[in-house]
Amino acid sequence: FYAECVRKYGDATVWQCFTELFDYLPIAASIGGSILAVHGGLSPSLHHLDQIRLLDRFAEIPHDGPLADLMWSDPDPDKLGFVISPRGAGFVFGQDVAWRFLQLNGLAHLVRAHQLCMTGYQVLFDDSLSTVWSAPNYCYRFGNTASILEISEGFG
Repeated sequence: FYAECVRKYGDATVWQCFTELFDYLPIAASIGGSILAVHGGLSPSLHHLDQIRLLDRFAEIPHDGPLADLMWSDPDPDKLGFVISPRGAGFVFGQDVAWRFLQLNGLAHLVRAHQLCMTGYQVLFDDSLSTVWSAPNYCYRFGNTASILEISEGFG
């Protein structure tokens, strides 16, 4: 993204404005009381929505800790529990983790992004977690499609 901004606008000013803006976007959102939307995934340090609400979001994402986990963690249908992510940030988590979090918080679904999906989306864990990828042909080289998620008014 940095290189693209410099190429299009001649310097890093636009990139810097975007990175500052990102520091003020919410890390998670509850949708209709039945869906949790996050960028990445779950954290072994966070069990309840109230713990997410207490995080100091309005700063740069740290390299580790609960805020980084929400930003960078990924689901894996072949794992149980939490495992250190091979990406170097966040964790990989299994179906058991997702189901426990949803049940403890009275939620029906977890929606996230952060992982390239060649078809634009992926649904895991018996329809309890969706990854939505909105960048077609990511980095102009993956040839993937993109998707959006529409949530029915009465969902949940």
